[in-house]
Amino acid sequence: MIKNISQLVFLTVSVFFLVNCSDNLDIDNPSAITDDFYNTKSGQEKLLVDMYSKYRSVFNTGELQYYGTDLYMAITESPNERMFNGYDPSFNSTAGVVGPYWNNLFKIVQEANILLSRTSLDTEGMTLEEFNEITGQGRILRALAYYYLVETFGPVPLYTTEQTTVITEVERTSEAEVYSFMVNELSEVVDLLSWEVEEPGRLGRAAAIQLLGKVYLTRAYKPFANPLDFELAAEQLDRIIDDPESPYELLDSYTSVYDENNQNNSEVIWAIQYGMDRNYIGGGNPQQSLFGFNIVALEPDLFDRVQSDYSAMSRGYWINPRVHELFENPYVDSRYDATFQREFYVNNPNSDDFGKLGIYFPRWNDDSGNTNDAINYYAFKEDGDYKWYPQSTALPILTTALDRMPIIKKFKDTQIDWGGPGSREDVIFRLSDTYLLSSEANLGAGNFDMALNRINTLRRRAAVTPSERDNMEVSTVDLDFILDERARELLGEHDRWFDLKRTGKLIDRAKEYNIFVTKYNNIGNMHLLRPIPQDEINKVDGLTQNTGY
Repeated sequence: MIKNISQLVFLTVSVFFLVNCSDNLDIDNPSAITDDFYNTKSGQEKLLVDMYSKYRSVFNTGELQYYGTDLYMAITESPNERMFNGYDPSFNSTAGVVGPYWNNLFKIVQEANILLSRTSLDTEGMTLEEFNEITGQGRILRALAYYYLVETFGPVPLYTTEQTTVITEVERTSEAEVYSFMVNELSEVVDLLSWEVEEPGRLGRAAAIQLLGKVYLTRAYKPFANPLDFELAAEQLDRIIDDPESPYELLDSYTSVYDENNQNNSEVIWAIQYGMDRNYIGGGNPQQSLFGFNIVALEPDLFDRVQSDYSAMSRGYWINPRVHELFENPYVDSRYDATFQREFYVNNPNSDDFGKLGIYFPRWNDDSGNTNDAINYYAFKEDGDYKWYPQSTALPILTTALDRMPIIKKFKDTQIDWGGPGSREDVIFRLSDTYLLSSEANLGAGNFDMALNRINTLRRRAAVTPSERDNMEVSTVDLDFILDERARELLGEHDRWFDLKRTGKLIDRAKEYNIFVTKYNNIGNMHLLRPIPQDEINKVDGLTQNTGY
């Protein structure tokens, strides 16, 4: 096996993409890699690593993860932002985001099919354990690709074998069939992999279980659901929490979960790796620079580019002001101060105020007016209106923004150069998410006490001191509360759009809390799917467009 998956190179794999056959992966040296290479153990291992690397792009497509939800907002009204964040009438199949997303996911599918078609116990040097590990990981990566394909686009072509000829005609496979495929695949994979993973970044048994539980849970809300889907989801997710062989456990402190010096801790089930090696970091993990503002650009007399003081901020997304209010008591819930950086000290050595508190944001519910003697003090509200963010009645929307807000510091990366590519892991499956999914599944299955127990376990852990744990507990839970708890626990992480879609809450919550959605007033059931890329429809017969686009 490859011994350092943090070195995720974008390998040169000369394989045909199953829909766009002329769109081969980039090839630096065509003579160096031949088709026969993927019949070898070395070629199969490298193909697997390339599949992992492609998931960087999947989870870096923020337009499909954050936009158009109740927690995040776009910062401008560019065409893509109007479409994906506001669902305005211009939303169409030529949107620049969906094509690369579709292509990348189907490339993962095709590479998985090549891997699974070529890998066998007859491969020279292949042991049974290695065969199970390689094929098991490949099948999970393929199932995950199909999860995002079917949830994003609805019925899609289902390919389970290597495609070796030019495809001119396709058929969209029903969502029900795609879900059955994912369930069967993941059910078979679980026992092929071990709980302990060989190295950070690899998929193991827990990742297969987590995805299987999520697939059951998502299907439970569908018209074609199995009546036992909620129970099956809970059974799977609870294995990771309760199985004595599972090595995953919650850390004692919420803050330590996101400590950059504590990566790949006992809560991380699967994380995409980056690291500091410039040969393999690529564009880097952008999480550290997505949610904030560029302090140096806005306050050059007070601040200089010192990465250890705060992350380089390109202001990729706004955080909806309501997010702060979700933390009902930020004095008791440690997740608030662990999530947001509210104090910024002057670090420009040429400033007479060097070392003083330059910017101070009080906790959202602090109406004392205490400025902490900061040079710049920004209260959460003024005369009932949000001041850190655009006012919901402002037209055009962004003109009244202060352009100042507490940044999300959970993903802070002090090891990189200012503005450089992020080096931290990108966590995809986290144990606290397992607890939240378990709560949702148990609630759907009618196991109210267990649903409440899972939530309160996380909330007790989040208390600022042990003496406050009882005050953090709640006595009731419903689907909306779980979604709010997901925001408190996992703010800035992936899948918010997919979580809202899964639970049937996307339209209502986007209408209520997203100011762009309110402005354009166009969201409807058609937006529960994204448009099939028009380029793909033009290339093959049988690939019809989703309703409304």
